[in-house]
Amino acid sequence: MMDAEGLRMMSLRLSRVLDDIGVSRYIIARRRRTWLAIETMETMPKTLMGEGSTNFIFGSQSEGTTTPGMQSDVDTLLCLQSPRVILDWDEWQQGKSHLLVIKTERSPPQHCLLQRLRTDSPLPMTHVMLPCDVKCEERVLHTTTLSVAHFLMRQRSPSGEEVLHGPSISWDENVDNVIAYKCVTLPDECKILFHRPRPGHWPNPAVLSRARQTEVFLVPQGYTESPSRPSKCHSTALHVTPYDQYYPASKWEWRFSTSMMERLLIFDFNTIQLKVYVLLKMLRKSFLKPIVGDRLSTFHMKTAMFFTIETHPPDIWREDNIVQCVIYCLTTLIRWLKIKYCPHYTIAGVNLFIGKLFQYEQNIIANTVTNMLTSNLQCCHFIEMDSLGAKVMALQLGVVISENKSRNIMHQTITSNLYSEYMKTCYDITTNLMDRTHSCDLQQFVQATLQSIITLVNISEQGTAIQQNSATICLAYHRGNLASVIASRCIYLGQPITQDILTMYKLSFDSDLLSTKLKFASMLYCSGQYEAAENWLSYCEGLQGPDAFQFFIGSGSDPLEPNILYLENILIKSEREKMKRQTTTCVHFSRHEMCCIPEFLVFEIFRTITEEDRQQRCPALQYMWMDMAAVQCIPFLHYLQYLTYRQLNQHARKRVPILKLKRYIWSNVGSGHFDTTLNMLGHCCELENRLDEAWNCYGKSLQFYPRNNAACWHMARLLVNMRDMRA
Repeated sequence: MMDAEGLRMMSLRLSRVLDDIGVSRYIIARRRRTWLAIETMETMPKTLMGEGSTNFIFGSQSEGTTTPGMQSDVDTLLCLQSPRVILDWDEWQQGKSHLLVIKTERSPPQHCLLQRLRTDSPLPMTHVMLPCDVKCEERVLHTTTLSVAHFLMRQRSPSGEEVLHGPSISWDENVDNVIAYKCVTLPDECKILFHRPRPGHWPNPAVLSRARQTEVFLVPQGYTESPSRPSKCHSTALHVTPYDQYYPASKWEWRFSTSMMERLLIFDFNTIQLKVYVLLKMLRKSFLKPIVGDRLSTFHMKTAMFFTIETHPPDIWREDNIVQCVIYCLTTLIRWLKIKYCPHYTIAGVNLFIGKLFQYEQNIIANTVTNMLTSNLQCCHFIEMDSLGAKVMALQLGVVISENKSRNIMHQTITSNLYSEYMKTCYDITTNLMDRTHSCDLQQFVQATLQSIITLVNISEQGTAIQQNSATICLAYHRGNLASVIASRCIYLGQPITQDILTMYKLSFDSDLLSTKLKFASMLYCSGQYEAAENWLSYCEGLQGPDAFQFFIGSGSDPLEPNILYLENILIKSEREKMKRQTTTCVHFSRHEMCCIPEFLVFEIFRTITEEDRQQRCPALQYMWMDMAAVQCIPFLHYLQYLTYRQLNQHARKRVPILKLKRYIWSNVGSGHFDTTLNMLGHCCELENRLDEAWNCYGKSLQFYPRNNAACWHMARLLVNMRDMRA
């Protein structure tokens, strides 16, 4: 047995190692800020397209309760705004689609059925109108099959198949995506938190007041527990198959989810409580998951944390008392395992062990956890995740081990990965918005973009701080695209670029991203304003410091590794400063902007030539950018510089961007849109009358990407030109 001083020292060592691996106030705040921003960004296009749905990111990512070694997945919830889920007929509204919550004597706690109602009068629907509905006992019930969601997930999946985890339908093993509806009012069983007796120090009245305002969701049930299904025990180890006689009924049940309320409670944890919670999750994954898998889940640990914080005095949560706090939480869990009942913290009448664990398994887990407590958590020294055990032992012995990365390096890596996730979302959102309007005619494109700008302006003025920041980025892209489209039309008609267009370009610079500024430079070049283009390109080049990093998140290329200078500055620079001086992304031009890009790059819009090319674009949603001209910022900047110097007859200066373009290619082999970069260098060589070098560039481009490559056009064009020269 370890004495009090031993427990104190072990707690301090654990706290220090948890700080090192990212469970610190700074990294937790950064994680939360990043994933909440991503959550807002992912909802933005749905708002602009009028789809009536909201994205939420729950779980360890948005809570900030994970580490690199935990390899946590991303838990997303897509809340559909229609139909409205109501608890009582009084909530029915004329002209709107509704689902009525139905509870029967056979409904398990937390579960219900959803009955379809008419839109013209407060009466039940009598006929099945949708493929996801069924008729049962004169009721039209909405089932959990959600065939449209399955179709969309298959479209996004590289294999063409969706990934199923309980109620989750996804295209990726690392993403859990649940489709849900929002309940208009708070169900009675979800009010237990506000009525049952508690010591009173936690949650405090302010938190409870906010919790009352949170949304409650209806999600597909995640397991087969139901009195209608006879079974000797209830466990998710028993998978229902389509041939099971009770299979249809299992697809009718929905359950209440209080994820928003639980997130609010987690956000009220202090740093020590978060360290205890992360350590509990590590213990579960390291020592309990091998016994019962994920059927004893992180949610059981979260629930133990909630009840332990509520029932124990607040002064126990100290850095030198972390081990004892973990022991208190595990003691709570053991008590539940012994009585075979784990209560839900926010929903009444729910036993979280039902449908999850066999009774004999509960006994095994109770014995395992008891052994952990008997040794005062000496098992922590054997946690391999993030090398936590080895690092704690190293601190205890005062030795240096190879796994001991400095805290600063670890935090740099975590912060860089978080920023990459944010930039990936920005990229996906903006390109998807372009994709959706790409197939429209010019007038529809302009009208849709103008409407989006109006919506975004309202959000940027009236939304939350996170919404305002996200709207600003989307606004920049929309304004830049609209200005480029209208300018392209002016160039096509031989009309001058108006002041209104220039103002729209200027407004697009608010995002501080280089890509929006390069669109302006491309317009200046294409409209014959070569001196202005020269000056603007010099300004753009000066914006990028030596620590600049190019993000490429599209399909078809591996991402680049950030350089050392980038990582060194990632912790000290603001998001805005990182966007301005440290970040470059891709530039995209739609077919409506063809007169605003150098004529050579128009071929990129028509890179898909054969049916074999088309078949390579799978999944199709991830390759829609191939219908646009897409190029990385830095090589595009050098290419524009070369073309501009050539038009200005500055023969000495035009060699410099060619050398920079070559240097870029040598140091970024296989990087994002590498085929287009090689094609641009080939064009420079063509214009310099070095046709052999141009041919080699196009050939190398095809070696890297044999399909969907505009180099096919350029090589064919070169062959025709050489034949004509010989003739």
